[in-house]
Amino acid sequence: MSAGRVETREVARLELEPVLEALLEEGASVGLPAGGHSMEPTIRPGDRLIVVPFLGLPRPGQIALVRRDGIQVAHRLIEVEITITGRRYRLQGDAEAAPDTLVRRQDLMGRVTEVVRDGRRLPIDESPRALRQALRRLAMRRRTRLLRGAAVIILATLSALGISAAALTQPAETFAPAPDYRFAPGDVLSLRIWDGQKIDEAQLTIQSDGTAFLPISGFGTLDLGGRTAPEAKRDIESRLRRIYKEIYTELLVLRYAGHRVHLMGEVRTTARTDSGPGDWPLSGPTRLVSFLSEHGGATQEADLMRVRLVRRDGSVVEANLFRAVFQQSEDDNPILQDGDFIFVPSLAMGTRKVYVLGEVNQPGVVTIYDSMTLVEALARCGGIGRRGDLKEIVVLKRTTTGTADIRIANVKALYKEGALSEDIALSPGDIVYVPKGAIGTMQDIFSIISPALQTIESLYIIDSFMND
Repeated sequence: MSAGRVETREVARLELEPVLEALLEEGASVGLPAGGHSMEPTIRPGDRLIVVPFLGLPRPGQIALVRRDGIQVAHRLIEVEITITGRRYRLQGDAEAAPDTLVRRQDLMGRVTEVVRDGRRLPIDESPRALRQALRRLAMRRRTRLLRGAAVIILATLSALGISAAALTQPAETFAPAPDYRFAPGDVLSLRIWDGQKIDEAQLTIQSDGTAFLPISGFGTLDLGGRTAPEAKRDIESRLRRIYKEIYTELLVLRYAGHRVHLMGEVRTTARTDSGPGDWPLSGPTRLVSFLSEHGGATQEADLMRVRLVRRDGSVVEANLFRAVFQQSEDDNPILQDGDFIFVPSLAMGTRKVYVLGEVNQPGVVTIYDSMTLVEALARCGGIGRRGDLKEIVVLKRTTTGTADIRIANVKALYKEGALSEDIALSPGDIVYVPKGAIGTMQDIFSIISPALQTIESLYIIDSFMND
């Protein structure tokens, strides 16, 4: 990406539009992760956006979350056009020089009122004065864009006169590599050298053999592949001290390309070339949600509760993207590493099923879409029958150690006394059984459940419980 160019679709997003729209329709707020630079400094990469429904008509100057071409972008509303077909809205990022295309009212999903940054909630100033100032800044950016053609001619003239134009252009974005990050072929680095009088900067591209060319007498090539930034800095500075008395270097990353991640499964392919299943480079320290969002997002058939991440060493991380997005769970949003394999399964492949048997009106299989408790499972099976025992409902679960666990829930106490602890949270594979009368032994429970379950699903869950 050339210096000064701004991407217009850099707000990290996840294809959870049905969930997002449902929350906004109910008047609730939602938090979404943000990435990219098109709304700086108002919104920075790593912020979380607090989005609420619009109250009345959207006003120019407000920041709107808009759905465009299957993705979600947070940009500022700068203009409202009234046409025969209705109102149409034009938006623009705070750091952009040109506005977006017009969108319809139904594409505006809500407005951004706050950002969460470093654990603090920072409100967006929506006072009339602040909105006018924001619109004035964006108008100045649009006027500046018209002068770019003349600027190109001026820069070319300066270059012909031998004058460097580096001071007139914005520096490319750089990343400070983690201390344990090891450079790999394809990475592009920026080496800044201070010799006590001036700063020189060189761009280094690591070749397939791990070397990079440095145009300084006495250097030629540097061996950088597989080395960390501190190791490379020590070597470069020790060699430069033979030339300069005073020396300091800064080694940053312009583009991560050597470290790659494999993406498979229910991933959306868009018009962009860097989306969909495939083998993609890591553009710096990147978390799972941001990576999926930047490469198309999940399809509507994706099982977002069971995204699997397989590390190079064979270890497996199972991530629940609902918790990652709406509960900000870092355990479900890990930082990716070189060689990771990400698989987004489909709902058809999943085992997100709860088995409800016994004295219910419609015994059968219930699918978990996000989370589910005992009361919801019973309700989705038509409720408890007239002969069902409300005081001793059996819930068979598998613990994290793989052993069987049996719990007894008193739903009557839940209804009459508000004992919410009786509303047990269910997990995929759980079995709920509503008996007629008092519960006997564990073997009695299995002997009752097994024939009923056989008519609905296979017995692999029962066998697993009985073998533990």
